[in-house]
Amino acid sequence: MKDRSLQIEHRKAAKSLSAAAAARAARWQFVLLWAIATWLILPLLEAPLRASDSPGSSHVTSVQVLGVRSSSEADYSRVIIDLSADVRCKVGHLSNPERVYLDLSHAEISPRLANRRIALKDGLVEQIRMGTDQGSVTRIVLDLRTSVRFRVSKLVDPERMVVELSRPPDGAAPVEPIPGGTVVRGAPRQIPGSERPTSTSASPQDTQSSGTGGSRAPTTPGPHTYGDAEKVGLNYAGTSPPRNVLLLGLSAGSSYDDNIFGNNQHRVGDVDFLFGPSLSLHRDGRLLRLALSYQPYFQIYRKASEPNAVSQTLALDATYQATSRLSFRARGTAYYTTGLFEPGQNGEFVPGLGSPSSLNNTLFTPTVRQLTWSSRIDASYQARAHDSVGLFVGDSRLDFTQQVSSAGNLQNTDERQAGLLYEHRLSPHTTVGTNYLFEEIRFGLDSRTLVHSAFLSYAQQVSSSVTLSVFGGPQYSRLHEVVIFPFGPFTFQVPIFQAGWNWAIGGTLTKRLDKTVFQLNAQRQVSDGGGFVGTVVGFSAGASMRRRVLGWDAIWSGAYAKNSSLASGLSASEFQSETAGFGLSRSLAERLSFRVGYDFLHQRGTGQSPLFASFDRDLWSAQLSYQFQQIRLGR
Repeated sequence: MKDRSLQIEHRKAAKSLSAAAAARAARWQFVLLWAIATWLILPLLEAPLRASDSPGSSHVTSVQVLGVRSSSEADYSRVIIDLSADVRCKVGHLSNPERVYLDLSHAEISPRLANRRIALKDGLVEQIRMGTDQGSVTRIVLDLRTSVRFRVSKLVDPERMVVELSRPPDGAAPVEPIPGGTVVRGAPRQIPGSERPTSTSASPQDTQSSGTGGSRAPTTPGPHTYGDAEKVGLNYAGTSPPRNVLLLGLSAGSSYDDNIFGNNQHRVGDVDFLFGPSLSLHRDGRLLRLALSYQPYFQIYRKASEPNAVSQTLALDATYQATSRLSFRARGTAYYTTGLFEPGQNGEFVPGLGSPSSLNNTLFTPTVRQLTWSSRIDASYQARAHDSVGLFVGDSRLDFTQQVSSAGNLQNTDERQAGLLYEHRLSPHTTVGTNYLFEEIRFGLDSRTLVHSAFLSYAQQVSSSVTLSVFGGPQYSRLHEVVIFPFGPFTFQVPIFQAGWNWAIGGTLTKRLDKTVFQLNAQRQVSDGGGFVGTVVGFSAGASMRRRVLGWDAIWSGAYAKNSSLASGLSASEFQSETAGFGLSRSLAERLSFRVGYDFLHQRGTGQSPLFASFDRDLWSAQLSYQFQQIRLGR
């Protein structure tokens, strides 16, 4: 009888092993078939795209910028751009700092213009810069010393464009096109022949970009203050995502993680293989601006099978200009991921200044399947030339319900926000603001925290390359938390009520040049507990730098964060983390780029924090990215 039971047990074990082996074989078979199909389809997609770019199939000829000239009087300046042929042109204005730009489609700068930066002794224009991006769009930027009105005209025989700038009369908008002064054909006044400066260097494009590449709606000119949820990225001076294009790509890479489960007592290191397609859309219309990015990717480990997963990232940013004064903006991001280290994060763990409406990004959960969702809708109204008001609502969620393995006492978090913003421009380079923020943070079974914040903020363009933004103010929080304590076979629920005041303060200092970006940031404020606890008072400080070195694009970063639970007494806990990163990337060919990186994370939890909150991880990674094509979209 005993032998028969042993045989049954062996058969069951053999069946379970065979089922597991069959599942692994099916998974690898799917991956192999997907990889083979991808590399077979790649040449088929490439052929028609390359054919569409060939000279025989394209009727678009490139126009050359032959030269740039300028002249000025007391309250009037004129810039002439000499062209080899007629060209389509888009004119716009940007702030922080003040500048007017012209985008010339299918145009390039003449090789005779060795230098592409013009320094002027002008009361309105400080300098002129120009450059060409990969999409054959040449941008000419007029950096302004003060607010202006401007008119852009076209002339023929020979082809040229004329930009006329003047000081606005009292009561007029600080920077605006002169009525009837879009792109027209006219005959402006003659420019003295002596005003013929030589050109010097400029960056290819000159816009500021958000994390998703969306553009800010026209608001009060000048640097913008804290509270609009705009992320300060490590973009070089004058760079931005390409506009009016659809980008298709494919990435493949491998990395070694020395602690894939985030368990310091039983460390397991393993190599993973990662690959997946990517899609990005940037559409810049007259009234609607849209940026969309989507990337699914497969992550498969060499030995361990538990963390194998298909992760997805999605980001959307849309701005609609309803009237000349009223605009709306909708933003949303969704991440369905496993673990800490995701593609493209090498060297970019530094907590940004951001908005208090965003989730806490200074607390890290080890190798847990999670869904992170954030959305925000803004309405902005330009009340007067120097003043704007804004209203926003937002919702952010952190969901661990579909995790790979048991997450212990991790808590789902739902954070809802609403706020009112006001900005006043003191000068073209200085802005002050106030904002009120209401947050409701729900977590656990039946716990929540209400937070009321009132901030004063200040932003200044200290120089053409240095910007400073600071904020500060009181925060009133009211906590209602239900804490569960196990006692033998029983569990007890203890309600905790607590109210109090905290001071929030923070700032960001950024120096941005053509080949170097350096950033310092620090902040202290009430935020969510990242799944470990309900609400924390968090402090974080970090530094990051990006620089072009010998053909490589290098990023260094480091940060420190300390989060203390808002609740005191029995449920009090504290978390400290240090992060560091380094990355190198380089273009190997026109559409192929290579990236290597190293990331380090050290986190410790004390008090009533979960045991798995303390861990160390190191990651070495390498990745290849291939871009099929930039498909130009109609304007």
